[in-house]
Amino acid sequence: LITSELLYQLSYVGSGWARDRARKVKILGDSGARGKIEISRFGESRSQPTSPVCSEPAMAPDLTLVERDRSVRRTLVWVLLLNLLVASAKLVVGGLSGSISMVADGFHSLTDSASNVVGLVGLAVAGRPPDADHPYGHRKFETLAALMIGALLALTAWEVLKSCVERLREGGAPEVTPLTFWVMGITLAINLGVSTWERREGTRLQSDLLKADAAHTQSDVYASLAVIVSLIAAKLGFPQLDVLTAVVITLIIARAAFEILKENGMLLADTAMLPADQVASVAMKVPRVVSVHKIRSRATSRGGYADLHVQVDGNLSLEEAHLIGHEVADRLKRELRLEDVLVHVEPPVNPS
Repeated sequence: LITSELLYQLSYVGSGWARDRARKVKILGDSGARGKIEISRFGESRSQPTSPVCSEPAMAPDLTLVERDRSVRRTLVWVLLLNLLVASAKLVVGGLSGSISMVADGFHSLTDSASNVVGLVGLAVAGRPPDADHPYGHRKFETLAALMIGALLALTAWEVLKSCVERLREGGAPEVTPLTFWVMGITLAINLGVSTWERREGTRLQSDLLKADAAHTQSDVYASLAVIVSLIAAKLGFPQLDVLTAVVITLIIARAAFEILKENGMLLADTAMLPADQVASVAMKVPRVVSVHKIRSRATSRGGYADLHVQVDGNLSLEEAHLIGHEVADRLKRELRLEDVLVHVEPPVNPS
């Protein structure tokens, strides 16, 4: 399954370039400071603000969900290929030189590659449109893939720790050559560039998966720096620092694993996305809203959902109350960058 998925994604990248270049986006200018862009979501046309009011950067406005997923896939494929190159170099040279820290760093990079494959498979499922069994879509599968990356990081930390114990029991020292420094320097530059690029793409595309994977790759940068320091120390006659560096790598990996598991675990557990008071203050801006209560919100990989009860004058007609409910939902989507809002309109419990 993994092999077939990888081959499919590799072939998809090449053809994706032409499709991206061919697509034209229609920008609808208006007299205000904010324009609108026509996009389609699973075959439905809709308009979306190009600069929503929020503290976090929004997804690139010229991308539909299909193109967003395609861009995430392309990013992961390129990162996967580079990670395989880096891992192979570290494992081969580290094994020949006997550097436990370099071999551990190579396994860390190999875990990066495995997490890329997990991400590609998870994204293939997350990109499916809503259906009868999943009316909210399949985006949670992307969060699940991010959790698997965190688990792989934790496993890597455990493997490095076991290697440290074995070296302390058996002893030994690495054989440091100019080749080891060349390999570590080149792979460090590759990892630094990959993590920076992947993090930017994760922010631009609002992808939890890319952000988690970028953190994974970033931890490899710190690990490589520690390995270089240990190789210098071994060259100067302090081979014990090879084990110490491996312990530092373990701590770096473990911390990254904890952060990814914590963030995505809270997302999967439907932790409240927004304070109820903040939602209420926005809803109360709508004219003729008397009060707001029973507010709930939860986060998703692309925004969030909220539902609330809005009380209006009981003497209003059904149509008027219905329009007020729509106005509340539209304002919440616009100001709080929510993907969907469900509003229940009701009369006041104790009308004055």
